[in-house]
Amino acid sequence: MNFSLNFNEQNVSIDEDTWTALATTGSDMSLASIRAAIHGVLERDGAFTVEGSDGQVVRRIETPSEFEGYMQEVELQRTQFGQDQA
Repeated sequence: MNFSLNFNEQNVSIDEDTWTALATTGSDMSLASIRAAIHGVLERDGAFTVEGSDGQVVRRIETPSEFEGYMQEVELQRTQFGQDQA
């Protein structure tokens, strides 16, 4: 499965549907790679956004600590999704 991030200037964004697929069914390696790229952008004072199909921002994260909190939510979702599939 392929996942795409969009980089512009200091920021990185991802489509909401792509992010949902990655967060729920993406491989651990894919998630770790994208997580590292996003974290690098945030450490350089950039922002990470999740964008809806209409191009509107549905989630904006501006600090590494905020991103880590969000990733804890994602890990919980992945665990729940895995349990639902079992």
